[in-house]
Amino acid sequence: MRRTLPWLAPVLALSTLPAAALAQDGCLGPAPDDPAAALARTDHAVSGNRVARGCGPLAGETSEIELGARPAWILPDPSDRGRSWLVVLEDGRVELVTTEPGTAASISRTEQPPLPPGHPPLAAAVGTDRLVVGSALAAAGWFEAPLPDTRVTEIAGTALVALTGPTKRYPHGVLGDDLEAAAVEVRDASGLALRIEVADDEVIEGTSAMVVELVPDEPGSELLVTVSDAEDGARLRAYDLEGRMVAESEPIGQGFRWLHQIAVASTGPAGETEIIVVRTPHIGGVVEAYRPAGERLERVASLAGYGSHALGSANLDMALLADVDGDGHVDIVVPTQDRRALGLLARTDEGFEELGRLDLGGELVTNVAATPTAGGELVLAAGTSDGRLRIFR
Repeated sequence: MRRTLPWLAPVLALSTLPAAALAQDGCLGPAPDDPAAALARTDHAVSGNRVARGCGPLAGETSEIELGARPAWILPDPSDRGRSWLVVLEDGRVELVTTEPGTAASISRTEQPPLPPGHPPLAAAVGTDRLVVGSALAAAGWFEAPLPDTRVTEIAGTALVALTGPTKRYPHGVLGDDLEAAAVEVRDASGLALRIEVADDEVIEGTSAMVVELVPDEPGSELLVTVSDAEDGARLRAYDLEGRMVAESEPIGQGFRWLHQIAVASTGPAGETEIIVVRTPHIGGVVEAYRPAGERLERVASLAGYGSHALGSANLDMALLADVDGDGHVDIVVPTQDRRALGLLARTDEGFEELGRLDLGGELVTNVAATPTAGGELVLAAGTSDGRLRIFR
């Protein structure tokens, strides 16, 4: 069983959670030894890899709840997955929305103090007790010079990873400020274990390093980041845990053009490991799949017409991977360019195929939340600019 770092648990206020509850992925429900204990993140996993648990097919049932205020973030209630949701409003207040198919939803204000605006929240629960803590930013205090909005990720229960060395040398500002990271750091129980600095004319354009396994049959993890510069723009880059660059994609080819990395999973038609990204999500967004090929990350599929991020927002969690059709393979859930629907994309031999769309009835302004029910069925939730929560089963 995986062990959570003893000093990480109090930082994230998760010291009572069994490690098994944090280790599940794929088409799984809550951990069988304690089905009520869980952790909820807007990026779905402590690795930062946006692959959601739960299996489709989605049955086409949609619930619409009037919140009375504009939402900012949504988390599944980890003590009542698939039925209750924690909604963080724009002013930081947290509401609990409980739904039952075919009945009216109930909305209640939690005793949780207002959360800082813009910070992606975390939620934890043991039994019927739930706790909403600020966010994975809470652990940034373990790093000496963290990026102010870095989201801390974790390497297999042994170390924490954060973006550090804030710099203004690349004034793109797509995430809402003029600071980007110059380095990625790994800290374990003994202190600083690894610091990787990019070149003087480069930055890491994002808020976290994703911990992934690009070659599943080989031991070890990689740190996946988006690196940008003013001449060539963004490209994907992977480092091993010795700090060596092991693979990189071709840059976009123009400065101030961004790649939004979404997730890594076996999305390929024959189960190949791929990196799913959205190229230039603000200006004609294109969903792309990249595949490791030696020292290169090669683009193998693309489909235009999607937008996974709102310009100037710190919300990087509008897209994810999940098995939406119940065929045992994860699919891509990504907003359309106008963010008024969620496109459901499958990988095929020809590229991407749109399986369908989930109409949001308004513009998406929150993350797209996902959870398995107790039985493992997939449920999605999203909040829109008209102050509504929409739940898809």
